[in-house]
Amino acid sequence: MKQVGDKKRILHFIGGGEVGGAEELLLTLMKLLDKDQYEAHLICLCQGPFAELAAQYGFKAVVIPMRHKFDLSTIKPIRQYLRENKIDLVHTHGVRANLVARTAAKREGLPVVTTFHSVLRYDYDSIFKALLAKYLTTATNRHTDRFIAISRAIKKEILEMGVPDDRITVIHNGLDISKYAEPRDPQETKRELGLDPDKYTVAMIARLHPVKGHQYFLQAAREVLNKGINAQFLIIGEGIYRENISHWVKELGLDKEVIMPGYYSPIENIYRVCDVLCVPSLMEGLGMVVLEAMYFEVPVVASNVGGIQEIIENRINGLLVEPRDFMGLADAVINVLADKDLADYFKVQGQETLKEFSLEKMARQIEETYLSLLPG
Repeated sequence: MKQVGDKKRILHFIGGGEVGGAEELLLTLMKLLDKDQYEAHLICLCQGPFAELAAQYGFKAVVIPMRHKFDLSTIKPIRQYLRENKIDLVHTHGVRANLVARTAAKREGLPVVTTFHSVLRYDYDSIFKALLAKYLTTATNRHTDRFIAISRAIKKEILEMGVPDDRITVIHNGLDISKYAEPRDPQETKRELGLDPDKYTVAMIARLHPVKGHQYFLQAAREVLNKGINAQFLIIGEGIYRENISHWVKELGLDKEVIMPGYYSPIENIYRVCDVLCVPSLMEGLGMVVLEAMYFEVPVVASNVGGIQEIIENRINGLLVEPRDFMGLADAVINVLADKDLADYFKVQGQETLKEFSLEKMARQIEETYLSLLPG
């Protein structure tokens, strides 16, 4: 029997096939939970590096692999884990976790928290996959006691699934600045990437996916150059859209002005060579890249969509343009490059904005959510 005062055991579930933004955020949360009150566990549902990474930080982390998205055979071993480890609460992240972990938890009579990190219809490269993911998620929403939305935009998505307002809490992600090393000399990075030190560098940092809006970034780049601005364009990231993006680069005659080194680490070196960061996304759950740019004092031009609107106040700490408006994006980039006072103002205001997106604030709010569901 558990004694009064025992730590509450929180079991997190995630796909974990790769270490992406949701995985990084989850690991940060596990580190920040009050160690006197909580013991964090992790189950990954795909083979990959994340479980091993969490174990390196001293967390109990295992893999119970799902053979496919409908693999309900994992429910039995999950229930066994819940009983053997005396889990008090289950916290799910992602479509696979929602399907099997929520079901297993409810059969064991445990409270469930689910975090929505993104808008499902923008996570997939086909409408069929997106509809399937939404169906699988909606099918077990009734098993979740409390939903966490990382932005008001995500909350709207959850409401549209028929979840009552009083079961949804908006908790913005915090920015983990402890992971950044001291950036090296920007000139070294420029030499490494083949950047011209005499040109402005306009960057985009995002996985190569249709939702990120690379097409509009490149069209804007063409307009910026057509207006005589001495600029070069840096695309950082990897993904399924590389071939399409390379095609647009050639089609727009940008071969000499666009540099695409792929995935790059440490990312802090990239921010140190940027004059402007563009975020032309069609949707963002929150937009952590915006917070990162603010931390490194890089002015941001971004789409007026999703959670970005909850970070950027237009002409106060950045510039907002409508999604797909490449002419507006180009004008905004030129505006920032041409007006040093405006760029400096955005940098100062960005530092103020970051105070609202602290990790500690995020962790304490999530702990309050747990407490509202745990007995005693």
